Amino acid sequence: MGTAKILVVGSIQGQLKKAFDKISKLQAKHNFSLAIVVGDLLGLSDDESNSKELEALLNGQIEVPLPTYFTVGDSPFPGSVKAKLEDGDLCSNLFYLGRKGTVTTTEGVRIVSLGGRLVQNEASLTEKLGPYDPWYLDSESRGLHGAHSAHILVTNQWPANITNGSKIELPEGVDGTSGTQSIANLCQALKPWYHFCSSPSALWEREPFKHVVEYTSFDQPSVTRFKSLPGVSAPTKEWMSAFTLDTSRPPPTMISPLDSPFIRSSPPRKRQAIDDRAPYRGGADEGYGSYNRKRARRGPRGDPNDCFMCLNKPGTKTHLVVSLGDESMATVTRGPLPLPSTFPQLSFTGHVMIIPYYHAADELAHGKRSPDELAAEFKEMNRFRKALSVMVGAKSHGQLGTVCWEVNRTGIRHFHWQLVACPVDRIKTGMVEAAFKVKASQYEYPDFQSCAADAQLPQRSDYFRVWTWLADPVQLADHANGNANEGDDVGVAKSLFFSLPTNQKFNIWFGREVMAGLLQLENRVNWMDSILSKDGSDQAAEEEDAEGLRADFEEFDFAMK
Repeated sequence: MGTAKILVVGSIQGQLKKAFDKISKLQAKHNFSLAIVVGDLLGLSDDESNSKELEALLNGQIEVPLPTYFTVGDSPFPGSVKAKLEDGDLCSNLFYLGRKGTVTTTEGVRIVSLGGRLVQNEASLTEKLGPYDPWYLDSESRGLHGAHSAHILVTNQWPANITNGSKIELPEGVDGTSGTQSIANLCQALKPWYHFCSSPSALWEREPFKHVVEYTSFDQPSVTRFKSLPGVSAPTKEWMSAFTLDTSRPPPTMISPLDSPFIRSSPPRKRQAIDDRAPYRGGADEGYGSYNRKRARRGPRGDPNDCFMCLNKPGTKTHLVVSLGDESMATVTRGPLPLPSTFPQLSFTGHVMIIPYYHAADELAHGKRSPDELAAEFKEMNRFRKALSVMVGAKSHGQLGTVCWEVNRTGIRHFHWQLVACPVDRIKTGMVEAAFKVKASQYEYPDFQSCAADAQLPQRSDYFRVWTWLADPVQLADHANGNANEGDDVGVAKSLFFSLPTNQKFNIWFGREVMAGLLQLENRVNWMDSILSKDGSDQAAEEEDAEGLRADFEEFDFAMK
C-alpha cells in the first residue's frame, strides 16, 4: 500500500519527441511515480516521420523520464518493435503491458489493461492472436474478470452505454455508440477506481458513477471515474491527466456519484413483467399475481431500487424462477458455480437459490418484522432446502448431497440462500466442514459453532451459516417407494455458523470460493465469469437450466401440491 502520483497520457500516435519532451518538463516539476499511455503509443509504420522518431527512441535519443506503461491501440506494431519486445522492454523506462493483463507497480497500483479492438467475427480469424496484435476476443476480456479488482482500468475502446445517465455532452467527433459490451462487462466486474480510454479527437469525462453488485450489497458501492483522453495531435492540450492515488482507500468524490450506466444495458426481457395478469406456469393456482396480492395485504413495500431479486421490479429475471411458495421462491442461478456437465446425474447445473420475497431494506422504512413472520419465512426456506436436497439425493441415487449457505449482514438489500450439489464422499469424510473452517481461519473470521439444522439462529443478523446434507440410503429407498412423509429429511443434515462483527470486512463470495475449491472449479468463483450461454444467448441457456431443475424438482415441489 502507498501513495503514487500518476500521469495518464492520451494516444501519442508516433509523435514521440513532442510527447516525451512535454512529459519530461512536467516530470521535472512534479516528480510523478509513473505514467500510462492509453491508445496508440506508436503511429503507422508507413509514416516516414514516425519511423524516424521510433528509430530515435530505440537508439536512446528520446528520453523516457519515468516508468511509463503502454498497451496496443488501433494500429499494429512495426516489425522492429515486435523484435525488440521479444527480447525485453522497448527501451529504458518504457514497459509493455501486453495486449491484455494485470500488473501491480512498486507503489502498489494495480493496473488492468486490454488493448486493441474487439474481434466482431471470431470465425474470420485464420490464426491465433499474437501478443502484439491490435485485437482482442470477448473470451479474453472475460478472462480478465478474474483479476476481481483494479485501481486503474486501461482500455483502448470504450465500454458500451457509458454515456447513459450522463449530462455531459459528447464533443464533436466523438462517437458515444462505438463502445463494446465486453468492456462494459469488464468494468462492471472489476469496479475500477479509474477507467481511462482513448478518443484521439477530443476529451470526454463523465460524472463518477457507482456500481451495482447483484446478489449482495454489504459495503458502500464502488465508484468509477471514467475519462477518455484525446491524442497528442488533438487541437486541445487536454491529452494529459494527473492525479494522486492512495492505494489504501478509494479516492473521495466531490459530487454524489450517479447510478451505473450499465444497469440499462441488459437486453430487453422477452417475458411480460410480473403482475396480476401474468400467471405462473400457465394456469397454475400459485402465481406471481398471488404473490403481489399477498404483499399488498401486508402493507406498502419500500422501493427495491436495483434489487433484481424483487419480483415486482421490471428488470426481474423471471426466467430463472422455478418454484413459488408462500414466503419464498426457488430459482436457478445466474453464473452457476458448477458447469452443466459437472453433475450428469442432474438435469440442471446443481446450483439453486432460495430467495425470500421480503426485501430486507424495507425494514429501514417500515420497522422490523414480527417473530412470527420471520419464523414462517425461515420455515419455508428450510423446507425448500430439504426438498431440494432430497431431490438431488434421489436423482443421483445417493451419490450427491448438498451444501447450502447463507450470508446475513446488516445493510443487505435482499437475503438469500445458495444450495449446490456436492459428492457425498466430500461431505461424509468431513472435507466440506474442514474446508469452510480452514478458509475462515485464513480470512481471520470467528470460529464456527454448531447449531441445529432446522432451527433459526437466536441472532437476527450478521452471521455466516452453512448446512451440509447427505442421504440415508434406507430412508432414500423408503422415499422412492412412497413410504416416507413429505418433509422428512431422508438424510443427515448438519449446520455451522459464525457471527460477523458489523465492522469486519467480509468476502461476499466466501461460500462460493470454498465450494469452488472442493469441486475443482476455482476459475468459476466470480459468477460473472460463469454466465451460461447457448447459441450466443445467455437467457436461452438459463431458461434451459431452469427447465432442467423444474423437471427434476417437480415430484418434490411442495409448493405445487
